Amino acid sequence: MRAIIILLDGLGDRSSEILNNKTPLQYAKTPNLDTLSKKGMCGLLTPYKEGIPLGTEVAHFLLWGYSLHEFPGRGVIEALGENIEIENNAIYLRASLGFVKKDDKGFLVVDRRTKDIDKEEIEKLIKELPTCIDGYEFELFYSFDVHFILKIKERNGWISDKISDSDPFYKNRYVMKVQPIKELCNGEVEYSKAKDTAKALNKYLLNVHKILENHKINKKRRKSEKMPANFLLTKWASRYKKVEDFKERWGISSVILAQSSLFKGLAKFLGMDFIRINSFEEGIDLIPELDYDFIHLHTKDTDEAAHTKNPMNKVKVIEKIDQSIGKLKLREDDLLVITADHSTPSVGGLIHSGESVPIIIFGKNIRIDDVENFNEVSCSKGHLRIKGEELMPLILNYTDRALLYGLRPGKKLRRYIPSDDDVDIL
Repeated sequence: MRAIIILLDGLGDRSSEILNNKTPLQYAKTPNLDTLSKKGMCGLLTPYKEGIPLGTEVAHFLLWGYSLHEFPGRGVIEALGENIEIENNAIYLRASLGFVKKDDKGFLVVDRRTKDIDKEEIEKLIKELPTCIDGYEFELFYSFDVHFILKIKERNGWISDKISDSDPFYKNRYVMKVQPIKELCNGEVEYSKAKDTAKALNKYLLNVHKILENHKINKKRRKSEKMPANFLLTKWASRYKKVEDFKERWGISSVILAQSSLFKGLAKFLGMDFIRINSFEEGIDLIPELDYDFIHLHTKDTDEAAHTKNPMNKVKVIEKIDQSIGKLKLREDDLLVITADHSTPSVGGLIHSGESVPIIIFGKNIRIDDVENFNEVSCSKGHLRIKGEELMPLILNYTDRALLYGLRPGKKLRRYIPSDDDVDIL
């Protein structure tokens, strides 16, 4: 029995006047999703806690049954997705070339991503940057657009990832000083290391800015009235940690179908298979061929449409997705789950928001409720009220793999019914 999760990134939203006080999902014509809602069990899923916005990586980590204290940080996940060889005594950050203006207060971020700059220009800029400061080694790995993975190592000791971001993330803000985060540190020794790491990174970023500001590439760009790339903005410092892989935790084989390297990184970190797809439609067409126990199909299209802050753009994307879902071919005993990882409001100032998201569970012997439309409001009348961490136990339950609580088969506590191959036979 396969469990198929169709994850519509950032599907949840808010109502808006332009849509007659409906959400994009309420407003959109979704006959296929509505049909599934009539034949399935619906409700609302809270990815973590009501009112707390999540990023895609953390939300998926919770949905797949892992806890926040197990999460290593996005920097490591992205590094894995870029095929960077991970070292235990190093930290990894996302770094992006942006445009800042210096004033009396500090460095005002005019644009977090320098526009209209090609890879050749970027390579010439990066070639000039320092690689060592105060005993710390800095190495940049190009990713895409103006983005990099920044790897930092200390030559003669260990390094802490318990440091803050320099990237303010929001518009019209100043570059932030990197600082140690005491409540994340395990004692004074690690806090001291975090202080040293933050100090070295601040020095590195200021040196990088000085070099970039005076680089001939940026001087040429200014003459052409183009935006210079004069600051390296950093966030998501993290280091590798070992966690239980997905099959070990849940007893099932798994594959992720997605487009981005972020999901490739998540798959590597959790020991899941990964198939890169070019579109949501390609993933829908691929599902019938796959024999994994757990198939996770992800699309970013809904999230990206919401980020345009035009609700009608999201409506159009939802309607296109609904057409593709209508072509999905299921096996008789498949369990289908359709939901989202978080809400992405197409109105207002937030990037992601903390509202719950709709969910359908469709399959044999499901308790069918009275919901007839798939959207945030209609699904609130459905059977389910769950948190992200409860999704995997539900999947085990509805695929008849859930172990009776209190049983102890084998040398470790499990949530799934193990096979004879999973335990030692007397």
